[in-house]
Amino acid sequence: MKAILKNIMLSFESLVKIIVLSKWKNNFKIDGLDKSKRCIIIGNGPSFKQSIETHRDLLIGNDTLCVNSFATSEYLEVLKPKYYVLHSKILFISRDEMPERYKKLQTSIFEALQRKVTWEIYLMVPFGAKKSIEFRELLAQNKKIIPLYFNITGLEGFDFFKHTLFTAKLGMPRPHNVLIPAIMNMIHLKYEEIHIIGADHSWLEEITVNEDNNALVHQKHFYDEDTSKSRKMMDYIKRPRMLHEIIHKFYLSFKGYWEIKDYAIKKNVKIYNSSENSMIDAFERKKLSDI
Repeated sequence: MKAILKNIMLSFESLVKIIVLSKWKNNFKIDGLDKSKRCIIIGNGPSFKQSIETHRDLLIGNDTLCVNSFATSEYLEVLKPKYYVLHSKILFISRDEMPERYKKLQTSIFEALQRKVTWEIYLMVPFGAKKSIEFRELLAQNKKIIPLYFNITGLEGFDFFKHTLFTAKLGMPRPHNVLIPAIMNMIHLKYEEIHIIGADHSWLEEITVNEDNNALVHQKHFYDEDTSKSRKMMDYIKRPRMLHEIIHKFYLSFKGYWEIKDYAIKKNVKIYNSSENSMIDAFERKKLSDI
C-alpha cells in the first residue's frame, strides 16, 4: 500500500511537471532513417581509448552518437558522428548567470562544433536551448548542424504512466547523466540495437572528502585522464554539493538506466553495454568484437 501511495504522489508530481515544463508539440524525428542499423553511443570515459584503438573501423561504419566535450577531441573528425547530445541546462542559460567554468566549457564545445563539423550532424539539445544567443549563433554559423529539441523533464511514478509519457516524448528518467537522454533519444528514433561504449561511470571509487569537509569527485575522461583533478561538484546556485547529494545524484543515474531497460524491453529495443570498463549494471554486456 505504501508503494502504491508513493507512486500515486510521484505520478501526480510528474503530471504537474510536464504541464509546467514540457513542450507538448515536438518534431523529434528523422525522415528516411534506416532503423534496422545499430547505433553506438560513445561516452567520454577513459575506456573509450581502448575501444577506438581496437575497433576504429567498426565505429566509423556505424551510426554513432557523441556527448558533451567530445567535440574538443581529435576523434570528432575521425568518427564523424551522426548525432551529438548536449543536455546540461546550464550551457544554455544567460552568460551573465553562467559560472566562469561553464562559460569556458560552452565556448570550447561550440567553437569546436562550428569549426570542425563539415558533415550533417543532428545536435540534440533541450528545448531551453532555443533561448540561448550563443546556440543560435552556432546554428547560424554552421548550417551542417541540424538541431533536434527534446524535453528533459524528469518523470517518476507508475511504470505504465511513465512509459506513456516517455513515448509521447514529454520527459524521461531523471537525466542526471547525459547518457540518459542519449539512450532515450535513440529509442525514440526507433533504433533496434543500441551499444554503449566509454561509459566507465567509475565515480564512486573517485570520491574523497578533504580536511575542510569538502566532498571531491575526480571525474576522468579519455581526453583529460592524465591532467584531471579532484574538484567540488557544484550545483546550479554555485554551492558545493555535500557528499550525500553527490551520492544521491549518482544513485539517480544508475536507477535511471534500469528504468530505461524496462522501457526498452517494452519497445523491443536491445541495449548492450559494450564498454571496456563500466560500473553500469543495468544493460547486458556485449563486446564490440562480438558484433
